[in-house]
Amino acid sequence: MATEKAAAQPSLWNRNYLFTIAVNLLVYSVHFLLMLWSTAYAMEHFGASLSMAGLASGLFIVGALFARIPAGRFIDFVGRRRMFLVGTSLFFLMILGYLASPSLAVFNIVRFVHGVSFGMTSTAASTIVAALIPLSKMGTGIGYFTLGVTIASAVGPFLAMNITSAHAYGLGIEITGTAAFVIFLLSFLIKAPERTVLPQEKEDLKHISFDRFFAIKSLAISFIALMGGVCYSTVLSFLGAYTSSIGVTGIGATCFFLCFALTSFISRPLTGYLLDNYGGNVVVYPSLLSMAVAMAIIANATSDIPMLIGALFLGFGYGTVTASCHALAVHCAPIHQVGVATSTYFVLLDFGIGVGPYTLGSFVPSFGFSIVYLIAGALALVGMGLYYIMIGRFGRFTRHQMDRTAEAKQIVAQRREHFYKEAMAASH
Repeated sequence: MATEKAAAQPSLWNRNYLFTIAVNLLVYSVHFLLMLWSTAYAMEHFGASLSMAGLASGLFIVGALFARIPAGRFIDFVGRRRMFLVGTSLFFLMILGYLASPSLAVFNIVRFVHGVSFGMTSTAASTIVAALIPLSKMGTGIGYFTLGVTIASAVGPFLAMNITSAHAYGLGIEITGTAAFVIFLLSFLIKAPERTVLPQEKEDLKHISFDRFFAIKSLAISFIALMGGVCYSTVLSFLGAYTSSIGVTGIGATCFFLCFALTSFISRPLTGYLLDNYGGNVVVYPSLLSMAVAMAIIANATSDIPMLIGALFLGFGYGTVTASCHALAVHCAPIHQVGVATSTYFVLLDFGIGVGPYTLGSFVPSFGFSIVYLIAGALALVGMGLYYIMIGRFGRFTRHQMDRTAEAKQIVAQRREHFYKEAMAASH
């Protein structure tokens, strides 16, 4: 009987799933590389100030947020594969616009539009992969999918640092252009499972309301991801200045993100296994606690070893909280809102990463870096309390409740398909 049940389960590993992982990895590698490259390029070639160069870098995230909200709402109506192809096409074309920009103003426009294409592509890829993964393996499937972001967070900045230090800006365009072209080709080879859109859903497009653009059931867990994003971005933005101020300029600074990537890489598959077999509580609480511990260690570090230990805790905490919140956000939402749930998760995560440096950074002149990192750690602890209040005490992510939710979603999906066939038959 167990053998028959296992045989009936759809396979996780197939060509479409693997190609989508590859696209996600390359998209984020280009994103991270250009974040650093664009700042240095704007300063050298356009004589931009540090703040204006930072704007050129940040406009990419603004463009991504601008695209994610409508992309999540309309992806099933436009077509998942169609939006994916439009996004990857624009993603490639915008690479060509960088070196052709005659001024900083045009360069900024290119950055914004490229961010829009990134938002479209990454939202479509995440929606497609969520549809490809069997419900019983959602944690594992999302865990492997998000490994691409972890690898990209190490590869992209590493390449960017070497390219900018050598002032080989043209090489940056060649690398990212090649990667974007491979992304474009792979997107044509991916068969995206499309969702059946009912006639009444098409009528509903005329209505505009908050719940059409945000998955209400996914908001709570996405807010937890936002708090994790605030903690991570605080380290990402201020680490260089902080390590210089405390005199840690050896391997504690240079190898920090390698250690971060190591434990983040290891945590993703483990997160998926625990999520699928034991539910969400066993991964969310430890991941937030790990981030709080990381911030406390980093805030009190005076040498290389404590910094690297802090990086290990941060990698485990951030890697686990983002992978688990992503999978749980998709799990929360009805099947017909997978795209909206994906958009909701990324909008809140990106918002946390964006506002973290500005909000907590304002405290640095008055209180210093150490206090800011302790505040960030306290936010992670607050996140644990909020998770319990909003989710944990209701038992939403116990394994038993998650299984019941998955079964209910499958029944609803079958009914929706039945209603659609009846409606089509009646129209003919």
